[in-house]
Amino acid sequence: MPNNYWDFKYENTKEYTHSIHSYPAVMVFPISRNIINIVRQVMEVDSLFDPFSGSGTVLVEGMLANIKTVYGNDINPLAIFISKVKTNKLDINELKKETSILLKQINDDYNENIDFYECADEYFEKTIDITSKDGWGNEAPKYLRKYIDSKKNNFEVPDFKNIGYWFKPRVILQLQMIKNHILKIEDENIRNFVFAAFSESVRLVSNRRNGEFKMFRMPPIKVKSFKPNVLKEFTDILDKNIEKMNGFAEACNKNGSISKVMIFNNNVIDLFDIADSSVDLVITSPPYGDSRTTVAYGEYSRLSLQWIGIDLLGLSDKEIMMIDKTLMGGAKFRNGFEFSIPSKTLNKSLEIIKDIDLERAGDVYSFYLDLEKAISAISKKTKTGGYQFWVVGNRTVKGELLKTDKIIKEIASQYNMDYVYTINRNIINKVMPSLNSPTNTVGKKLEAMCNEHIVILRKNNI
Repeated sequence: MPNNYWDFKYENTKEYTHSIHSYPAVMVFPISRNIINIVRQVMEVDSLFDPFSGSGTVLVEGMLANIKTVYGNDINPLAIFISKVKTNKLDINELKKETSILLKQINDDYNENIDFYECADEYFEKTIDITSKDGWGNEAPKYLRKYIDSKKNNFEVPDFKNIGYWFKPRVILQLQMIKNHILKIEDENIRNFVFAAFSESVRLVSNRRNGEFKMFRMPPIKVKSFKPNVLKEFTDILDKNIEKMNGFAEACNKNGSISKVMIFNNNVIDLFDIADSSVDLVITSPPYGDSRTTVAYGEYSRLSLQWIGIDLLGLSDKEIMMIDKTLMGGAKFRNGFEFSIPSKTLNKSLEIIKDIDLERAGDVYSFYLDLEKAISAISKKTKTGGYQFWVVGNRTVKGELLKTDKIIKEIASQYNMDYVYTINRNIINKVMPSLNSPTNTVGKKLEAMCNEHIVILRKNNI
């Protein structure tokens, strides 16, 4: 391929349903689209699998390529929800009809009760500090009930941990009003599609700092002046998503797509819902490291899940708060570890990190121990002669570069996978910080990863 072919610098990476909901560290879709096209030149691809499917990029491409069976898997409930919405081809006429009715109901409700929805901030600012973590921040439902009673309004109060810390009073009331109307939609597929737009809106109208995946709040002075247009944000996102779904449905119909998509919530070290030796092609991008120190998928998902997870997914607040601890690298090795991972490259790096910080070395070891188990499980699901494409970045811990591409190559050789080749690409479109602080020293930052490696493996017949 030409130099920089895999960078896709000028590609529109927001085609079809790929961009109906943001998600951290998404693999841009041209990577999987090109892999599928190239692999098909050398073998039949009847089954595709992404064991770390995130928000469903690979799965959407599998449908567009009309692959018979497309498997996805993720441990984050929000990722699974988004993936199911993205890959569920809807009847556009019916979708537009239902959403038109919904938006009219929402706007009628708002206009009939505009004082109730718009005056909440001013009402509370007279007596309490709505930027404070204590008081309003941790007891918002109690205050809201008093406000609702004073207005003689019959209105359900949402209640989850620190809701007031992350949302101002008028925002909470308007989000709950929108949610109440969405829940009236009888068609489950359309209802879920609309909730995806609602989930995206939740993040944008919250007090979280812009551009952050972790839970960092705006400073109080910005919270005080922050007045998002909740209805407009939701309406704009929903309208955009309908157009995205329209394009996706047209593309699938044009290709005659009959793909069967199945998305599972297995721990990636087990994958018990997928039969052994059933997958022709694996395309995946695993986390770059443990959630605590890299991309905190659970933190990113928390507010959305607190608003929709109980009703749609049956999740408790405690389960939502614990997501990051269930992800790769969740086990702790505070007082050292006995190295057992079959990778000389990793062992060498861990020896260096251990001399600097034993606890951080334990975090690194925990992540790669889970990665080894995942490689073993995914190998079992791959057919003999099947290919795996791992899109990875090499992160730095305590000044030591962890060469995940080489580590995967070494581990995979122990699980019936032959190394084929590594493609290097520059990161152009992935949303990640350009600087980070691997030493945790104030003011001392290093350039974050700016390239990725696509490690190609093939299942041997041993």
